[in-house]
Parts: sequence; C-alpha cells; structure tokens
Amino acid sequence: MEELADGLGSSHESTDLVEGTMTDRTHSTEGTQEVTLWVDPVCAWTWIAYTWLREAATVRPLSLSVRPTGLGYLQGAPGQDEEHARFRELAPGPVRVLAAAAAGHGAQAVGPLYEAVARRFHGAGGLYEGLHERVRGLSVPAKREIQASLLEQARDVVREALDECGLPARLAEAMGSSAWDEDLRASHGSIPRDGQELEILGVPVISVGGRVGVFGPVLRSAPAGERAGALWDGFAALASEDAFLELRRVTPRPVPAPAG
Repeated sequence: MEELADGLGSSHESTDLVEGTMTDRTHSTEGTQEVTLWVDPVCAWTWIAYTWLREAATVRPLSLSVRPTGLGYLQGAPGQDEEHARFRELAPGPVRVLAAAAAGHGAQAVGPLYEAVARRFHGAGGLYEGLHERVRGLSVPAKREIQASLLEQARDVVREALDECGLPARLAEAMGSSAWDEDLRASHGSIPRDGQELEILGVPVISVGGRVGVFGPVLRSAPAGERAGALWDGFAALASEDAFLELRRVTPRPVPAPAG
C-alpha cells in the first residue's frame, strides 16, 4: 500500500480517509445539513442515491461527503461465495481505488472519482447497463459468472475515470491489492451507530448531521428538481427521528433504472 501511494502520501500518515466534503449548491450555506454517503462504485442502488442527493443539493442546503465501503468486504463472510473465487477477487477492485486515491490525494478526491467510476458503470452505455435484467431470475452461480465477466473489464473503466479526474493511472493497481481493505474496514467502521453493534446491510448508507447511519433509501431512479428536494425533506425527517427504525415495501424490488 505504501509503495502505491509513494510520493502521494500514506493512507495512515497524511490523510484521513473519512474526511472531505463535496458540495453542489447555488444558495447560502446557512443552515446547511451535513450529509455523509458510504458508497461502492459497483452498486447501482448507491449510484441512484448519490445522483438523487446531488440533485437535492441544488434545491436544499446540503453538504455531501462521500466515503468508500466495499460490497466485496461487506459480503465477505467466511464461506460465502467461495465457489465464485473470480468474482470475489474482482468485486472489491473499484472501491479499493477510491481508498488509494484518498491516501495519495486526500479524501476530497473520493467524491469526484466515485462519480467518474460509477457513471461509467451505471450511466447510459455503461459497463453494467442492463445487468439487472440479464441476471434477474438466474441462479447465484450464473449471476456471479456474468458479474465476473464484466468486472474483468473494469480496469479500463477505472483508468478512464482516473484520467478524467486528473489522477495517476497507476492508482488502478490498487484494484488487485487487498492491502487497501483495512482502509475500507476503517471507513465502514466510521458509520455512526451510537455505540451499538454495526449491522452489515450493504450500501447505500447515509448519515445526516452525524446521526446513526441509515441503510437506504433504495430508489428505482433519481428524482429531479423539487421532487428530489421533497424526497430529501421526508428522508431527513425520518433519519433525524430517534423513534424511527425501518421502512420497507412489501412488494418485490424492481429493476433499477440508474441511467434514466
């Protein structure tokens, strides 16, 4: 890990992975709500939540911070997916690059790089376009085989994103290095939980004003304009209410539409 970050700074010496803020507002910062989103670039649901928050920030006073936490790590319980070694090997790659970028260029690099990588996965014409339709109803082994075949192409996606963000192409080497997983564990461990045990649910996870992290919202697509703001108002009210625990539809989750 130190070799990859050489000349850029060590993740444990120069930069705190869990700091850094990204904003997209045209109004006063007075009364701004601090919002933190934990992400993995390969998750379409998280990309939709991110897109919604960026849109909400144009109509509500939000300050958005992005922190990495990998689905590959979160789903890495002993014995799980052991027969899908290639998938398990490739899945953490993109989010490891976010950790490496934070180590070398500061946590402020995470948000723009996440957007550049995730857009290339989930946007129109992206690597994962149509993936959910392809794997719907398939067995887990069949799903993993398709996902692994796509993840094998992710290095080019990551390199393009690094170039867009003006970051060194060599950061893509982090994709194959488990040394960055400790940084991801630390970032995941930063999710506020009020002293309680942290339940592993996956991403997106959002914390409003440093309050206990909330899994979700899981959105089929990202609303725009005042619809995004109205959704934020409702979500923020629930997330800030100590009595609130969980809200979930009783119907099956539809296919996400991250590009539309």
